[in-house]
Amino acid sequence: MKRLVLACLAACAASVACAERHVLVSYTWSNRNIGDIGIHMGLLTLLRDQLPDVPVKMLNANAETSANYRYYEEALPPYHPKFALVSAPFGSIIGHGPYAKRKPQGTAWRKLVDRWGEFRLEQYRTGCIDSFTAEKISDDLLNRFPLDVYADLQALYPKAAKAFDDAAFVYYNSGTTLNFGRIGVKDLYTFAMKYAMSLLIARAKGIPYGIGSQSIDYVAWPLNLVYRRLFADAAFVYCRDRDSINYLKQCGYTFRDNDYRPDTTVFFHRADTAFADRFLKENGLEPEKFVTLVLRLPAWIDGKPSDMISHAVCAERLEHQLAELKDFVERVTAAGSKVLLAHETLDTLEGGLAKKLLWARLSPEAQAKTVYMDRFWTPEEALGVYRRTSVLVSEEMHSMIMAIGNEVPILHCPFAECGRKRQMIRDMGLGDRLVDIDEPGSGAKMFEICRSVAADLPGERARLRKTAAWLETLAQKTVRRVGEIVKKGE
Repeated sequence: MKRLVLACLAACAASVACAERHVLVSYTWSNRNIGDIGIHMGLLTLLRDQLPDVPVKMLNANAETSANYRYYEEALPPYHPKFALVSAPFGSIIGHGPYAKRKPQGTAWRKLVDRWGEFRLEQYRTGCIDSFTAEKISDDLLNRFPLDVYADLQALYPKAAKAFDDAAFVYYNSGTTLNFGRIGVKDLYTFAMKYAMSLLIARAKGIPYGIGSQSIDYVAWPLNLVYRRLFADAAFVYCRDRDSINYLKQCGYTFRDNDYRPDTTVFFHRADTAFADRFLKENGLEPEKFVTLVLRLPAWIDGKPSDMISHAVCAERLEHQLAELKDFVERVTAAGSKVLLAHETLDTLEGGLAKKLLWARLSPEAQAKTVYMDRFWTPEEALGVYRRTSVLVSEEMHSMIMAIGNEVPILHCPFAECGRKRQMIRDMGLGDRLVDIDEPGSGAKMFEICRSVAADLPGERARLRKTAAWLETLAQKTVRRVGEIVKKGE
């Protein structure tokens, strides 16, 4: 009888342990960008609909006391009934790199420095190290350092360590965070290693992991020695643009499974209709009789960059881009439509940047027909307004993706430094809705496209409906693959 009781207790314990196993998602991104926020909401919607019985934990790379963590702690639970947010501030453990005055928590970084010396770790970051030593440090970053970081998690952030212990699968979220050396920026320890650490720990601990819907712009040597093995051991490496896939293959990466998958913002559908109705009424906007324009402005304000890529775009190019955008707005308003100048990120709102650089240079006639949004908004509020616009025109990417998933006509007008992700529009079969803002005459071209789209909004929405259905089919394949691995692990 005693043996029977013990067996039953063991079975119950195993059942509870199995029930607690979850998909661990990394990470939540910035809350200064409605697109970054929408990525998580779209993913949670997919997981809720396709794997309703599987709990989801999502890593936040900030402390529980941070504004970012508190925002997501409140914003994300409505999107999944079995969701939990977990603080995993890897940056405080990895530190700020060699020669930094601010010392990291724990012992992992000190041990890495003891093994290699700060000068070699700095040489590794800059790529000015011999290839043989680079191989050895890369092996350490793959196999030893992640376990040291995990040991620090156990001591300092036990909830985060437990999230790895009980994970059936580690899923890496949509984004552009697995890059190193892009447009000359070699932020190895405070960016690349920080955001790759969840995958490195999963690999070192033998937890199945996969990379979903990333854009890979550039991975400089010697970190590519780490990523080649990290990617090769992943259950899958999916990219949200085929340009990234081609780039990785050109660089000699190999995969178990590599394919195109859409960014999960496509599957964000929750709109704040009450806000949208109120906003349109207060600003004299009528449904489908205004164009929404979202900017990305790589400017310098008081000697400080307004965007992480400001240093890569010269003042002459920015001036050309603004001239083309002005020409576009002037043409739209002259044709009788109004324009809403809105924001995807706080970057264009803070300091009135978009107002100073674009709205202020419009003619008085165009200004009278252009509504400048002087506050930031939530993804739900933005979608409510986007659904009422005739065409959403954006230099930013995620407003586009959000719109496509909700049958809102779009026109994307980025510049090259926005990254490979701009090719998502082409890969969705909407290449005729992609215009390079640096191209001479782009403003006039954008106007002609918008006029053509507005002339047949029902036809354009039907086209987007088919696109969204196809993208959802692809995303469901990803979620089913995750479900298969989770079930196999049970």
